[in-house]
Amino acid sequence: MKQSPKVLLTSLWLVPSSGGIPKTVSKFREALEAKVVSFTDAEDLAEEGSAFPGIEHVPLMRGFLGRFYGWAPRSKRAHAESLAAEADLLTCHVMLRYHANWVMKMVNHHEIPYWFIPHGQLDPYVYTYRAAIKKLWLWLFGKRLLRNAAHIIFSTEQERRKAAWFYEGANTRVVHWPVDLIDTADKRVAQAEIRKEIGASEGARVFVFLGRLHSMKRPLQTVEAFCRAARDEDAHLVLMGMEQGVRLEECSQLGREMGCADKVHPLGPVYGADKERYLLGADAYISLSKRENFGHTAAEALAAGTPVILSPGNDLATELAPRECGWFLKSDSMDEAVAAIYDCIDTEALEIEAKGRRGREFIAEECSFEGFAQALRELRNEAVGRAESQEQGA
Repeated sequence: MKQSPKVLLTSLWLVPSSGGIPKTVSKFREALEAKVVSFTDAEDLAEEGSAFPGIEHVPLMRGFLGRFYGWAPRSKRAHAESLAAEADLLTCHVMLRYHANWVMKMVNHHEIPYWFIPHGQLDPYVYTYRAAIKKLWLWLFGKRLLRNAAHIIFSTEQERRKAAWFYEGANTRVVHWPVDLIDTADKRVAQAEIRKEIGASEGARVFVFLGRLHSMKRPLQTVEAFCRAARDEDAHLVLMGMEQGVRLEECSQLGREMGCADKVHPLGPVYGADKERYLLGADAYISLSKRENFGHTAAEALAAGTPVILSPGNDLATELAPRECGWFLKSDSMDEAVAAIYDCIDTEALEIEAKGRRGREFIAEECSFEGFAQALRELRNEAVGRAESQEQGA
């Protein structure tokens, strides 16, 4: 039996605080039985540990070049370069840092194909801050990175459309990231438990925000919109996520200022079974984020049978809206967000459940691991097969 092509995945900062990228890279690894290299700050690695087992971490240089460009000295890259020499296909997850240049160097040296996976970095929003240095990198290296890739893999059609301002070549593909279904057998139990934990009545509407407390994800705007809609309603907002520029106390303070002191519950990071319990027990998940090229936590909420309220920055919303599994905003207007939250509060419980079921069906049909793995393996075989044909014809 012919051996499957060897794949090496390359990324940046694969530690837990990096959010959804490590989760996606781990699924790529599982689907392709791949090895993984991460260019990682040594201090972050020591503090947080690896995002998942089996990663070959390349320590970054101390100082500016390491911290802000992801540069790693040659002496630290030796093992990673030996892994690249054995690979039939390389992948580059995210760009704008040195590891992407390293992938291109390895590709040229070993004459092997590669994929590029943007993880939202071609979204125009990314270039609304620190734009000059980012666009300089794009023009110096990005065009070549994109043009020469065997495939550029986006997680949604909307992510691919947003990238068209800079690139729309024939090598682009869309593959939805995989999402595990959450067992809904104990949904009623979870609903009762979380209401008891936050001091809510049995019939209260509960909204959950799940993600890093970062300005891009707009947690404070979420609190404001909720309070404007729910000040006089039997409803609660739970915020789950680590502080990253926005503090839990800021969320609490804003809730108090808006007359919702007992309705806003910033919990901090919540993981594993507890996270699933809150997703199961909530009436709706809410994200007013400026940018989510896929949106792992929104997809996880749908996997738990919980409907969603999503801003236009959530790229998956374009594909979810026809399924009628939540509320899909047309703009970042505060008034529109308030109206959606109020409408959710006013919606009958049976319709909430129906929206959740439709969302869960989308995840089962479009985001299965089996479908994801099959798509990647077909693209891998296509890329490697094409490279072998070109080599034989040369």
